[in-house]
Amino acid sequence: MKRVRAGVVLVVIALLAGCGDAGPPRARTSFLQNVDLVAMTDSMARSFASDPVIGARSPDSERWIVSIHRVANYTNQVIPDREKWLYVGRLRAVLQQSDLAQQRNLVWIIPPERWPIVAEELGVSTEPYGLRLDPTHLMTAEFHALTNTSGAGRSDAYLCDYQLVDLQRGTITWEDRWEVKRTVHGRTYD
Repeated sequence: MKRVRAGVVLVVIALLAGCGDAGPPRARTSFLQNVDLVAMTDSMARSFASDPVIGARSPDSERWIVSIHRVANYTNQVIPDREKWLYVGRLRAVLQQSDLAQQRNLVWIIPPERWPIVAEELGVSTEPYGLRLDPTHLMTAEFHALTNTSGAGRSDAYLCDYQLVDLQRGTITWEDRWEVKRTVHGRTYD
């Protein structure tokens, strides 16, 4: 009888321990996450603002009209089109929130063909100032990744390369890279 009670107690303890997990199961993944978006765009905004060429500009400098372009994805991770725009759009927004645009005579625009989508998302109908201005520069970004998988898990090393291209000269005015590595051991759901 004592063995049966001890066995029942052990079973109850095991069941209670298993029930202690209060949350839904978590998918472990080596894909990019929302914290990466914030870390990357904050780092790139600091780099852009501290660049010597950008820093040498003043409010009296010739105006640069910078159009943004969505991220080009060369990884094996599916990045929806909306998120591709978010990686460059957030960088533009961070830079626009500072006084940098006024201090360096920069105007940030989105491509006119993108406006209907943005207007629908924001619920606005008035086209913003500057949308039809001809860009002098183009902000681009490319994602690359090196993926390693095995029975032990998976790792993805990501590289995102940002560039500001002078469209008249065909040269790169500013460039910087952001890197992160994600590793998952055991079963993955990528």
